[in-house]
Amino acid sequence: MEGRLATNEVPRAETVQADARDAWVPSSCGMCLCSCSMRAHRVDGVVVKIEGNPDSAVGKGRLCARGVAAIMTHYDPNRLRVPLRRTNPRKGVGVDPMWKEIGWDEALDEIAGRLKRLRQDDPRKLMMQRTTTTTSTRLPLAAFGAAFGTPNTQGSGSLHCGNGSHLVSGIMHASWNLHPDFQYCNYLLTFGTNIGFGAGTAANAAMKQAADARVRGMRTVVVDPTVNSAAAKADEWVPIRVGTDGALALALCNVMVNERKTVDLPYLKAKTNGPYLIGADGTYVRDPATGAPLVWDETAGTARPYNLARSEDMALEGTFNVGGVMCRPAFQLLREHLKKFTPEWGEQITTVPAANIRRIAGEFATAARIGSVIVIEGVPLPYRPVTALAFRGAQGHRNSTHTFLAIDLLNHLVGAADVVGAALGMNSACHGHPETGKPHYLPQASVDGLLQTGDWVTPHLPYPVGTPRNPQLMGLQDLFVLGTIAPFTESSDREELWSKFGLPYRPEILFNHGANLLMSLGNAETVAAALSKYEFIFSVDLFLTETAQFADIVLPDCDNLETFDSRSNYPFIFSLPAGMGDWCWPIRQPIVEPEGAQRRLGDICAELARRAGFLEDYNMALNFQLKLEEPYRLERDRVYSWEAVCDADLKSMFGGEHGIEWFKKHGLVAWPKKPEEVYWRPFVDARVPIYWEFMVAVGKKIAAIAEPMGLNVPAEFYEPLPQWTACAAFGCKAPGFDLYAFYSRHSLHTHGFTVENPWLDEAAQMDPVAYTVVLNVETGRRKGLKTGMVVELETEKGRTVRGRLQLIQGIHPEAIGVAVGGGHWSDGLPVAKGKGTFFNEMLELDWDHTDLVSLNQDLCVKVKVKSVEGSR
Repeated sequence: MEGRLATNEVPRAETVQADARDAWVPSSCGMCLCSCSMRAHRVDGVVVKIEGNPDSAVGKGRLCARGVAAIMTHYDPNRLRVPLRRTNPRKGVGVDPMWKEIGWDEALDEIAGRLKRLRQDDPRKLMMQRTTTTTSTRLPLAAFGAAFGTPNTQGSGSLHCGNGSHLVSGIMHASWNLHPDFQYCNYLLTFGTNIGFGAGTAANAAMKQAADARVRGMRTVVVDPTVNSAAAKADEWVPIRVGTDGALALALCNVMVNERKTVDLPYLKAKTNGPYLIGADGTYVRDPATGAPLVWDETAGTARPYNLARSEDMALEGTFNVGGVMCRPAFQLLREHLKKFTPEWGEQITTVPAANIRRIAGEFATAARIGSVIVIEGVPLPYRPVTALAFRGAQGHRNSTHTFLAIDLLNHLVGAADVVGAALGMNSACHGHPETGKPHYLPQASVDGLLQTGDWVTPHLPYPVGTPRNPQLMGLQDLFVLGTIAPFTESSDREELWSKFGLPYRPEILFNHGANLLMSLGNAETVAAALSKYEFIFSVDLFLTETAQFADIVLPDCDNLETFDSRSNYPFIFSLPAGMGDWCWPIRQPIVEPEGAQRRLGDICAELARRAGFLEDYNMALNFQLKLEEPYRLERDRVYSWEAVCDADLKSMFGGEHGIEWFKKHGLVAWPKKPEEVYWRPFVDARVPIYWEFMVAVGKKIAAIAEPMGLNVPAEFYEPLPQWTACAAFGCKAPGFDLYAFYSRHSLHTHGFTVENPWLDEAAQMDPVAYTVVLNVETGRRKGLKTGMVVELETEKGRTVRGRLQLIQGIHPEAIGVAVGGGHWSDGLPVAKGKGTFFNEMLELDWDHTDLVSLNQDLCVKVKVKSVEGSR
């Protein structure tokens, strides 16, 4: 196989072919999670320009400021260029590691020796943390962890990103997330998201789609505490009290179901579990012979298994006696449940006027055009041109799961799910490339006829739901089986929790790839305490970040202009715009040679596996994860360069003629989408649960394990219908703490990573809200505060941050906002150091600030604010 190395050779970053002194090279960006397709202009071995690749659906020739500025990250003189070893045994925030330069062999031998001993002892003691925002592929890390034998792997920034949204999107749309069908949507209602308006997945392509939709006449209503990028371009901004999006969604649902009675009855009967009969215990009434959930067949006048009755004959309302058991359809329970969420109740919780709630609900229901049909490429399809959309902002609270479920319920009530004009899962179905039929995935019916996605969305594969058990994972995900990324690996109460559950081991080694845990999780004190407990930390990174300063050995990573990735939009659908168009599989390839001794992550993982004695397991893990088929499967005992692995992946997927050399020249392969793929819902005989019946049993099992340990799992977390639960900030009643602090993602920055980039930093300094603390004008005046003042925000726990104040009109009067990513203090990030405010310093990382379903962290906090002029 091309690129194969002998076992005594160390994988190194291959020399970039100097095929021309002046060349344009297709690749993909690595400056954020979107991985838009790009092409780079290289002249005499130097990158002089980066722009979008017009041949790709992933960006469609457009690139944001971050992508263009990748040149400055690549050529940053502060980048890591050689391996370093710590010589100061003391670790702490601001402690100088006293780095010493070492060679690669010395570094790899020391790391491999420690890994070998740990694997013989207990492989679970290895913790793996990865970045979700920078350049290198995730695949070698996933294979490395699986081969080593540790189940303890995390994506650090994911804890803030979207556990609740990913969970609900997986169950309700067989997808990682939702996007509007901008090509046909006429009414877009967004909650706490900028998707399509400057940030989020498929950012560049979606921006063009959103702009075209607005020109076409799509109405956009944005619910958010502040005028974000979407609100700035919307027809209407709805300012809302921080953390109450779920309450507003429930009130809107109530108006649609009970006041207007505008719902898509055929959809609810055919595509949801709305007709399933529910007994007094809250669970399905089942057929004694088959165990299938029963429905009431109105034509036959009797109960029948759901799969033996015609959907049009199924009752959605009524009370029935089935074998002596009184039961009602799930939709009937939902209707009655929603009645308490009146617009007037919603106004008290959210501050959105009841009249506006009724009006928006009416607009949404009317715009859905229930019952209408449209023909796309000769295929007649349901047409529901409305979308209720949410992401990080709305569900970034302790009520994460129920908030996102309530918002998505708006879509399902009117049948606006994965059909034309509606909320689309991010390309949930694909029939594969015409020549190979790969990649192929299709949602299907699973247990009780409910929707299950293909394995591309793993680890967000939430249904069927696993069985809770006494935890053996550091993050407790084997207890909280609907969660993914967890706070409990670094939380302030982690040792207490581990001890209560009898976790039989403790973490000893941390393998960190680019994750800046000290700044991406919560307050630095808590995270630093967790990091200090590791016996050994090694980090692969681009810079000496705050977290890299805790490492014992730091290895210099290659950036996105120096590396290969056969799945740069992993999984394949990621960041492709929703709707009709092209499928597109781009790669990432080196544009230039490394400026120093950097090596690619895949090559580092392979060599560590060889030296630590588990190379065979590593290669087999890659075969499994990439689904490599003969003759492209990796042999057990060979060390492969990462380029060779990518070559095998591409050939296995697209055929022997489409290996890495073909992709180096062409950059990507594309083929047209089919209506049956984009709008798959009518073609898949699977239902979604508007009543989460499985929550009843799961909640009881979790409580049975946790509560004897003295740990309270509030019952409302595991109710089968969406609930309103206030986030932790609402419990703060101390005098003077009258503002809800929250953070937003700035469109110029990828969290804290790009604050080090000089171009982006310069642009951000010209933006009045990028590095400031933002407060409503009237609120500021009432408190005697003015723009330009240095202010201090203090939490009830006594945690404080400072920042320069900016008063604006476009923020809720009870809110105070901070653009995330500021507050760096590492000397290894001299451009970023001291810029902006470290919002996460105010966040608690513990059981009480966690959504105990999805494990999302609570990201708002009640604060008081005061001027500290003269103190800084």
